[in-house]
Amino acid sequence: MTTVRGHAEELELFEVLWQQEDATSMLPSIEVDARTGHRPQRVRLRYMGREYLLGEGKESLTLGRAEDNDIVVKGNLISRIHARVEMARNKVLLVDQSTNGSFVTTQDGKEAFVRRDSVALQARG
Repeated sequence: MTTVRGHAEELELFEVLWQQEDATSMLPSIEVDARTGHRPQRVRLRYMGREYLLGEGKESLTLGRAEDNDIVVKGNLISRIHARVEMARNKVLLVDQSTNGSFVTTQDGKEAFVRRDSVALQARG
C-alpha cells in the first residue's frame, strides 16, 4: 500500500513483468563436498549466452546496469551496482546492494527475495 498524489486513501500497487527476455537469469554450478565441507574451487555463472567464472584468484563479481560491472544487466529496476556474487565461508553468496532488491529462484522453483542482505546460492537456479 502506498499513497498516490491526488488520492486521499492508500492504493495497492502491482508490477507485472511481461518481457521474459529481459529477465535476469543466473545459473551457478556449485558442488560442495558434504563429507569434507570444502568450498567449491570454481563457480560458473551464465547470463545472456556468456559464461563467467569465479575462483582461481577471482573471489567475487558485480552485477548492475553500470558498464563497469562484471555482468551488465540493463533495466530501469536495476541499480548501478545491484548485487555481488562471492565465494566466502564455504558458500557462494548473492549479496544484494540494490534499491529494489533481488529475487533468487532455485532449480526446483522456490523463490527468495533479498534486499540489502545476502542469500546462499545452491546448485542451480
